[in-house]
Order: sequence, then structure tokens, then C-alpha cells
Amino acid sequence: MISRTPSTPPLPAQPPAAHNLDTPSNQRLASYAQYSSNSGPYQQAAYVQAASELENKFIFTSAARFVDFYFPTDPDTGSPPQVDYDALARISQYKNEIKMYDPLIAALEPAVAKNWSLVNTSAHLDPDSKFLLNTPVKPDIALYGSTPPSNDNLCRSCDAELFIELKTDPVDDPFEDTDKGVVPRSSARGRDTRGQVITYMNAIQASQLRTHSFGALIIANRCRLFRLTRSAMEVTELFDYTNSPLLVRFLWRLSHAPPDVRGLDTTFEKITAGDPRDSRQARELINAIGKSLWSVTIGDQCFYVSHPFTRSHHLPVGRGTRCFVAVETKTNRICVLKDTWRVVGYHPEGEVYARLKEQQVQNIPNVIVAKDVDGPRHHCGVDDYPYVWSIFKAQSIKNHQHYRLVLDVVGRPLVEFGSTHELVKCILDALQAHSDAWTKARVQHRDVSVGNIILAVDRGITRGLLIDWELSRYESDGGAWAYERTGTWQFMSARLSSATEPQERELADDLESFLLVLLWVAISYAPGTMTANERANELQVFDNANPATKRQLISSGKSAVPYFNLTSPHFEQLLGKLLDGFEARYRMRPRLNPGPPISTVHLKSHGWMLEMLRQALEDNTWQALKDAGEAQSVKRPEVKGLKRKSEITEYG
Repeated sequence: MISRTPSTPPLPAQPPAAHNLDTPSNQRLASYAQYSSNSGPYQQAAYVQAASELENKFIFTSAARFVDFYFPTDPDTGSPPQVDYDALARISQYKNEIKMYDPLIAALEPAVAKNWSLVNTSAHLDPDSKFLLNTPVKPDIALYGSTPPSNDNLCRSCDAELFIELKTDPVDDPFEDTDKGVVPRSSARGRDTRGQVITYMNAIQASQLRTHSFGALIIANRCRLFRLTRSAMEVTELFDYTNSPLLVRFLWRLSHAPPDVRGLDTTFEKITAGDPRDSRQARELINAIGKSLWSVTIGDQCFYVSHPFTRSHHLPVGRGTRCFVAVETKTNRICVLKDTWRVVGYHPEGEVYARLKEQQVQNIPNVIVAKDVDGPRHHCGVDDYPYVWSIFKAQSIKNHQHYRLVLDVVGRPLVEFGSTHELVKCILDALQAHSDAWTKARVQHRDVSVGNIILAVDRGITRGLLIDWELSRYESDGGAWAYERTGTWQFMSARLSSATEPQERELADDLESFLLVLLWVAISYAPGTMTANERANELQVFDNANPATKRQLISSGKSAVPYFNLTSPHFEQLLGKLLDGFEARYRMRPRLNPGPPISTVHLKSHGWMLEMLRQALEDNTWQALKDAGEAQSVKRPEVKGLKRKSEITEYG
């Protein structure tokens, strides 16, 4: 039986550098935060986590190369006006950071375009920017363009073109310029500033439709410039902005550059008031009355979308997936549009769906259209940086290609099941899809999770669909792919998540993920009598950086289930039988009456688990039970008493 003692949750652990960090292979936020029982209750944790997210994802260059490469001279723009460099030099000597803000803004104001503005936001939180661990941002200075404000906040990540952070102590510099180039500082203060800058840039990128974002850090009389993409963060060497035109040139050219150069994704065309394309019917179909509306063209088809219903794009690097309920403009057909940055080298998801459909795989959606987004700013990674940029061998930077996929089904989340009987029926459907893909199409999904199984209604019958095949591989791929550790942390098998060396994925690992999905949903959403504290303690098994807790849960077999105290005894019995079937993978000590060894041969195919679910669903009493899913109360642990961000010295 697992320990029930409450404990302070660990922060997500640093993943080993040997694994592909752009796939959710460890406790990175991409595979951790969405299903975590932890609440991230103190602001500084966001900086620690942001720094961890960008570990080994930095590219370095000089400021002059940076400015000239991204903002080359435009004859129509002309040269920036003269600024008072003596005033900048005086301001840079201030020992009190707060006293720098307004004088610095006044000195730099001539360097931005007409109707653009630098604003002191140091005392104003942006309440709409809680993207990392529920933490709002409060940058020192924001640069806004000439468009009207989107809301009444003085600090608005959704409108900002640039955030500038100020420091007075060189110890806070997140990087160090050495004779071998620029390197990240390992000190706590350097790491925290690094995470702070990343958090601010991410707020701009997450709240806007962007391909990249820019940032700046001023430390006394020195400055660094930054550019963040889905692959990595570019960092310039320090330069003296009081004795060099580089900062002024950067602000001037940025504020005069076209939207796509500044990082805005212009393939999303905003439908403004009075636009003849504006359709009230389309707005009603996607619940966008009074909301922003965009037009997106994929191939020869056009779709309207409003705001995404997913949150993966809240993260600073990686695939940044946004999913929208969309309407096709010609037919008014409702569908789901997935906007993502696929990892180059994996099979495009549309191609995978085509292979699955060709082999008549059940319980998957149909693809309406799938296509890469064209244009130089819709690809990022190691292949796109000039040779004069410095990329160290230890960096784990992947190439990403902007990609869009439209599916014909708008489902609802798995956790919105009408009863636990319906929940298990939909898990059975998804497991059948997984079985068909594995045996017929020779495709391995590799990321079975709560978010990748949806409920869809087809002619009045609810069924489960297995979606998100973007990390899948073909059996014929072989090579290193067979040893990549992909999956969402909470639902990754204990064997894979505990391995110190890459392990070849077995079918039993994916079957175990289905079991972990059922257990997690049972604890989080199935009606029962567990207290909020008990439920939180159970969920820590899934969050814990130490995978031994998962092994211990599974090796406990059916003896672990009564503690869940579910309303449905039928659901509890099924969970107990499934746990008994997986127990032999992790049994840590013999039973009192061990008997003959338990075989795991039943986990080498889908048959045993499919039959377990089918038999359980034949119970008419269970089918009549109305125990619909609803979010159960969870007592989320809090961490108090941390005054300085530098007190948080570990990631895990």
C-alpha cells in the first residue's frame, strides 16, 4: 500500500539532457502542469520553472548582428533621431531601480515610432497573463504599438510588443560573457532573472497569435536583447547602451517593422467591425458573439476561429498547440482546427491519420485538411540560425515547422463523462483504436493521456476517440525512435518514467497508460466519499518525481482500490482486476501465499484488457447508475514563507 502521508510537492525535476526535450518526456510543464494536483502558489516558482523549461535551449550572438539580421536597414524608415546619451549614462548609475523607470522612458521615447509608447508598468500586474504556474507578470517597462488597447489594464501582455526588465546589480545578470562566448549563469540569482525574462516574453507569446517575441534586459549601463521562438531563445552579448546606438536602433527598427517581422502571425487575419466577411451565423456557431474573430486559410479552404480552448501554447518552447472550434466558411461545417509547431523528423499528423484510415482503424476522427504553414517565419530551429550564431553541442534544440490540421469532430473532454459506465465504454473505444493502429496500421501512439481521449456523440451514441497522433511512430521506423521516452508524465508507465537509460517501449507501457488514465479520472472526477486531503494525497502518486510511487501503487494490486471510496462498486471492482493484472510488472515482495509466479504474457497484446472492459460493461446495474463526472474537491498543498526568489535553489 502506498504512503498516505501529506508532503510538500516537489517542483518538476530537470529532465536528463539525453532525451528529446521537445517531446513531453519528463516532468516538464508540457506534460506536467495540466494534470498536476499542485497549484504553484508562490510567484517565484514560475521563474524557476521557466528557467528549467529553457534548459539547454539558448543561442548566442552579438547585438549588432542580432539587430541587423532581424531588422535590416529600411530606406523608408530612415535613421533614428538623436537621443540624450548623457542622460542615459546618468540614469544608468542610479542605485535604486525604481527611480530609473520614468527617466529611462523619457530618454528613450524619441527612439520609438510615432503613436507608439513606452509605459511604466512596474507597479501593475497583468491579471490576464497567468500562463506559467498561475503567475501574473509585472514587467518594469512595456512597449505598445499604435492600436487601441484591448482592455483597461496598464500592463497588457495581449498588446505588448516588448517588455523591458531593469536591474542595477550585475550579479542578477542571467548570462555571463566569457572568452568562449556567452553562457548561462548557474547562480540562483542569475537563474531567477533568466526565468523572469522568459516568463515575460512568454506572456506576450502566449496571449497573442505569434511566431516569435522579443525582449530586453537592462543591467545598470549594459543591455541584452532576446528573441524567443518555439525552438529556443536567442541571447545577445552585453553592450553599453549609454555609449552605443544599438538599443536605440533596435527600438526604432522594431517599432517601424511590419507585423510579421515583429513576430505577429499574419496568417491569422483578424475580422474587424464592418468587414464584409464578418458573419453573425459563423459567430453564433462557434460562440464568438462579442469576441475576436480570425480568418485562417489552409490550402484552398477557409475557416473562422475565435479563442483557443487548449492551453499548451501557454508554454515558452515546444509545439505550442492551440486548438479552436472552427467553422468552414463555405459550408458552415463545425470542426476543430489545430494550430501547432510539429517537431521536424516526426511524421506529420495528417499523414498518420491517412495511414490509420487506410487500414480502417476504428474510433479516430476524420481529417478535413492538413498542411504546413508556408513562409520563412513559420519554421524555427538549429537549421535557421546564421553560422555566426553560437550553438553549443550540449544544447537540445529541435527544428519545428508550423502546421495546421482540421478534424471533423468537436468532442468534449473525457472527464465530462455522463456516468462511470460511459467513461469505461469510451476508454474501451480508445483502446480499440490503439489496438487497430498497433496491429493493422503498425502505428504506435506513444502518448495515451486524459487529454488525448475525447467523447464524441454519433447518432445519439457517445463513443471515445483516440486523438493527437503527432508523436506516433511506425513500426518500420526503428532506430533511436524506439528508445525515445515520450508521454504525459502522470500517465507514463512506471517502467519508462523510472528508467535511467532509454528503454524500448513495449505494448504493456501503453496499456499501463490506459490504466493510469482510469485511476487518475476515478480519483479526480468520479463521485465518491474521499476527503479533499485524501484525494490530493492520491494524486501525488501521479505527480511525484519519484516514479517508485507509481510502481508501489500498481504492485499493491486491488488492495489499493477500496481507499478510493467510489460511489460505483462496479467501477472499483474493474479497477481492482486491472491492477491485479499489472501487478506482476512491479511486484516488490512476495505475497504471504505467493503460489506460482504470475505471468505477464497477457500484457503482450490488447486482448486481455479489451476483454476485461467488455465483461465489466455487460453489468446492467452499473449501466443504470447515474454517477456523472464532476471535478471533486482537492486540497492543494501550499508553500509559504519564501521571501526572496533566490531562496528557491532547486528544480526538483
